[in-house]
Amino acid sequence: METKMQNNGPQAVRQADWRQGWILVFSGFLPVMAIIALAPTLPTLLAHFHDVPNAKLMVPLLITAPSACIALFAPAAGMIADRFGRRKLLLWAMAFYGCGGLMPFFIDNFWAVVAGRFVIGIGEAGVLTVVNTLLADYFDEQARHRWLMIQGVVGSMLGTLTIASSGFLAAQGWQFPFLVYGVAIPIFLASLAYLYEPAPRAKSAGRAAGSPPATPFPYMVALLVCGVTVVLSTIYYVQVINFSLLLKEMGIGDPKSIGLWMAIPSIGVPIGAVVFKLTTRFGAGAQIFLVFLCYAIGLGGIGLAPDYKVALAFAFVQQLANGIIVPALIAWTQGKFSFEHRGQGMGLWASSFFVAQFLSPAAVNAMRGMVGDLQAAFLAFGIIAGICAIGACLLRLRRPPAVSGAFS
Repeated sequence: METKMQNNGPQAVRQADWRQGWILVFSGFLPVMAIIALAPTLPTLLAHFHDVPNAKLMVPLLITAPSACIALFAPAAGMIADRFGRRKLLLWAMAFYGCGGLMPFFIDNFWAVVAGRFVIGIGEAGVLTVVNTLLADYFDEQARHRWLMIQGVVGSMLGTLTIASSGFLAAQGWQFPFLVYGVAIPIFLASLAYLYEPAPRAKSAGRAAGSPPATPFPYMVALLVCGVTVVLSTIYYVQVINFSLLLKEMGIGDPKSIGLWMAIPSIGVPIGAVVFKLTTRFGAGAQIFLVFLCYAIGLGGIGLAPDYKVALAFAFVQQLANGIIVPALIAWTQGKFSFEHRGQGMGLWASSFFVAQFLSPAAVNAMRGMVGDLQAAFLAFGIIAGICAIGACLLRLRRPPAVSGAFS
């Protein structure tokens, strides 16, 4: 079956179809998998590398190192994609991802594992940036909203499967969970066969690859995107990172029980992805207001919950918001940048989102120090989200031209 062609002037323009869409959906899960695949194996890794100096500090860094690489290298990946093309960078990034992911399986050395985690992180930065860029390059607004919804639903299911697979593989040996990164190989081959350089670059008005863009980069737009993303993603990670600790404080001491109870509210994530698609006609401003409102209800409710069962119900509301906000922010950012700057824009967005993974724990610890305990810190962030929801609502009701355009 040939990729559809549309005759648009003297040159036929290639049109993306379901093959490119599904490849990007599965490719977009690779950065998430790099982080969550090792989470269930942390006790196994600690036991194997117990003789490493400061093992309790160093070994957990193996999980977060790829996120640091995204925060550091995603903007550069975006600039490279804009200057030299998307497809080639994506293929190289997938190759880095596969090599870095599988390296620890073959080398029993802590520092080799560290090196592999940084290599996979560099690959992640390229994959995440280019996948989100290509979604906007290949598909019109309505189609990419549909693919972002699919990505959210499928990603949630794959996340559950990955965690279960990693736990099973960890029982076979400390190095076996790294085999899950081998999934990058068939995705790489499919990308090599079916992904193509987007048409606008193929017919850009006589501008050679590697030459500077014709228009200046919109730094004020990028500042707005990064600021909104950092605020929302910092709140996003409050429950994601700290809820297991709160459940322990509420009396659930068994790690297996904590994992089981945490899985229940996570059902809200794929539902949130569907809500994202249903609310796209109201615009990004309305979606951001809805997310802040859900965060206010979810985090505030957790902060006031008398027991863990009530906290779980409110955690579902918070997870519902998490399912909305990631595709909403991606779609919003995709629409804020023209083709020649979209890669750099998506790279800055990815960097901002993953910077918050490190800012959020510090913010929660600071808040806990001010208010007394972790549950009160949840309540405080719920109040902050409520204030932000009121602000987003007022901005939307006033709808001056600058704000209306900024959040469209």
